[in-house]
Amino acid sequence: MLILASDFDDTLFVKEKDVLEENIKAIKKFITNGNIFCIITGRNYSYLKKDLNKYNIPYSYLICCDGAKIFNNMDYCIDTYLLSEEKINKCIKVLEEENCKYYLDDGYNRTFNKNDTIKVVGIIDNTIDKEKIITKLNKLNLYSYLSSEHINIVDNSVNKLNSLKRLINIEQLDINNLYVIGNEVNDLEMLKYFDGAVMKKHSSILNDLNKKEYDYLYQYIEELSNN
Repeated sequence: MLILASDFDDTLFVKEKDVLEENIKAIKKFITNGNIFCIITGRNYSYLKKDLNKYNIPYSYLICCDGAKIFNNMDYCIDTYLLSEEKINKCIKVLEEENCKYYLDDGYNRTFNKNDTIKVVGIIDNTIDKEKIITKLNKLNLYSYLSSEHINIVDNSVNKLNSLKRLINIEQLDINNLYVIGNEVNDLEMLKYFDGAVMKKHSSILNDLNKKEYDYLYQYIEELSNN
């Protein structure tokens, strides 16, 4: 039994309709053959599920918010890593000092409840110094990175690598059968630790990993299945 953890946006979920259909077809076959397919993403659960439902994308597990929430294939949350109120307040202080708008995320929706927050999201515009904010946040035992429209902030012990280790432990899976694929900075830790691949179009921060590159996810799934 193989276990494949795949990033979502621009890895599995792509704009080209024909490629997306091939990716979904390959995932269905992979699972039908007795393997485990895990989607691992910075998206929260609700935002992710909209596209999973719309395109009927199958999965064995979902890891959302960069690893702060883990769900099984019945959409039952089996693990949550909250962001402490102390760290939330420190994070908010930095964002407000830099005039960066933000919201709190409980893994499903925006929230005002600091006791149920797993992620703080800064909203990017041309008036803020993004790199300055990232530098200040990372000094506060927080893990933060830039996506196309946001600054994503979780606890410093939360990332895709650590969430996969937690999943393996909770579900008693064989870590030696785990492979990963991704394309962005938040995929770095898991790609450094596990066997896997990168998308040909990827962040420059992944250049030194010496991983095989693929144009499309379905190509990697087919190769894994045939080995």
